[in-house]
Amino acid sequence: MSLTVSRLMELPSLRRAKVLGGRGGLDRIVSSISVLEYSSTTDTQKKLFESIEFQGSEIVITAFSNVADDVEAQCANIRSMSEVGEVGMILYYVGIIMPSVDQRLVKLADELDFVLICMPENEPDLRYSEVITEVMDAIIRDELDNPAFALDMLDRIAKLPHNQQTVKTIMRIASDRLRASVVITDAEYGILSEATWPRTETLGQEEVLSYIKDCSGGESFKETRRKGRPSWIYRAEIHTGDDSLMHLLAISEGGRIDPMLWKQAVEGVRLSMGVWGKDHGKVNLSELIRAIIQDEPIKMRRLGALYRIDVEAMSDVWIMKNMGVNNPEIWVEPLKKLSSHFVSVELCGLYDDDILIFPVGERTLRDMNDWAEALVEFFHEKNLNFRVTRCPMLQKTSAAKYAYEMNSAYLTDAMTIFPRRDYFTLSEIEFAGECRRIADAGKESAAECMSMLQPLIERRDGEEIIHTLQAYILDENSSTTRTAEAIFVHKNTVKYRLQKAGDLLGFHIGDILQSRNLAYALAMQRMLGPA
Repeated sequence: MSLTVSRLMELPSLRRAKVLGGRGGLDRIVSSISVLEYSSTTDTQKKLFESIEFQGSEIVITAFSNVADDVEAQCANIRSMSEVGEVGMILYYVGIIMPSVDQRLVKLADELDFVLICMPENEPDLRYSEVITEVMDAIIRDELDNPAFALDMLDRIAKLPHNQQTVKTIMRIASDRLRASVVITDAEYGILSEATWPRTETLGQEEVLSYIKDCSGGESFKETRRKGRPSWIYRAEIHTGDDSLMHLLAISEGGRIDPMLWKQAVEGVRLSMGVWGKDHGKVNLSELIRAIIQDEPIKMRRLGALYRIDVEAMSDVWIMKNMGVNNPEIWVEPLKKLSSHFVSVELCGLYDDDILIFPVGERTLRDMNDWAEALVEFFHEKNLNFRVTRCPMLQKTSAAKYAYEMNSAYLTDAMTIFPRRDYFTLSEIEFAGECRRIADAGKESAAECMSMLQPLIERRDGEEIIHTLQAYILDENSSTTRTAEAIFVHKNTVKYRLQKAGDLLGFHIGDILQSRNLAYALAMQRMLGPA
């Protein structure tokens, strides 16, 4: 397709319209037009938004009637539309429903290259239907005049946001162009992804298998009946660059598909799968992991069902934070294989170059410790700079987002506070986060936290006592034996120093409640240095 926003502006119904912002997106391709009817930024809109399968390249019409005086909500709508790949917005009834177009909308449109178009102001006789009719007519004419669908598909997907460059998007684009339901399966005919036409239609595994059996051979065609109506079934083999085999199926109820268009669709899917779906036949789960970490429940459930993964059964997430490893994807399978010796792994894959593992089933603390140590040893042997954080007993999948964000924000602080740790727990990351918030509150806040160490600092041997306390409380889990080994002294020396610290501070070192503030003070000193 070659129909851009810039070309749309030449249509009679849009000649008097003005481009207010986002001119950097004028060369983006337009594949459809839709109407934004409900623009209030409420839970209802969120639910509606999550239920729609946006495939990008649409231009949106709205009057912002629900939020005519709410500029923040208008900006939120533009940002949301841009994030799902929409190319621009046509504003109606400015001066009648919307008082005016605030410059904040224009500025945001420029930042996002999201074309913001304003129809003539103060004109109540404008009709959505005129623009919708002309735009759809232009799209259909462009499809007829430019039959090179394979290259169009590549170009269209390449201009979408990264999170939409998926197999699902490939299927939806093919379905919209063919006006037919399309399905892609693996070599054994297991459904990998599908897109139905119309979108409210449903396809089942058994129905798909029956069509495949009717169409044998590399490329096949068959006329049949579906739900009492005549249907036309098309099948083709898709060979990707790694020589894996997949099958593409199209079911049309609107008549035969033009042979050249079908050929172009097959080639477009093959090329697109080679670029964005290379490992889909091997079950590429990165999109499911992304949906979990971004807390997108609808997408999460759909992908979980597609891959036959019980997302709700996953209670833990283990994060392998990438600290500078190139090509981390090559380590996903080896880590999954290693982990399977200790736990049942439901999901393992990449998220923003980090490797995340989601185990299921019962396991003991010893199992988790052995697994963590095996991961650390593996990274050491391979000279890989990953840092392990285990986040157990998450009550719901939305907690995975919290765990990942906490780890990303405070892992570096945890490494400073716990320099002897080979791996971390979420509790230790949260502790580091609390310390960071105390430090960021200002010098007085940090000084107050560390003031309880003053009776120790004033002693001639205070530095040794504090060093021993840090090893005992922060590093060695209150073990006198391990503390002695860590700081190279006799364990009786450790006991003496702990007793002396208790006498000076007024409580028994090791008392959980009374030692809590001491732990923060010792951690803050490691983060910031002596008070």
